[in-house]
Amino acid sequence: MARDRTRHAQDKEVLKAPSVDPTSALLPYCLDCQKETKRQRILACLKTVAILLEKDEAYLPIFLRLERELEAESAKQEIIARARKYLPNQI
Repeated sequence: MARDRTRHAQDKEVLKAPSVDPTSALLPYCLDCQKETKRQRILACLKTVAILLEKDEAYLPIFLRLERELEAESAKQEIIARARKYLPNQI
């Protein structure tokens, strides 16, 4: 019986999966992400979670976390804008 399994396995052609560059598989996704700002992504997530929250309150912690992330991102952008005031004018 073991001999039959070995012979059977040797008779079959083993197909190899094509090699895929992991960066090329993610490239379209990454390019789309670069077009959106982090703030836009958080807002899109907030909208989605708000819809889910209407059906189930279990999503409340996620909603609160996203709100904190949005506040932190807004604060960071305000600080960067203030810091840019100190940059010399570039011609």
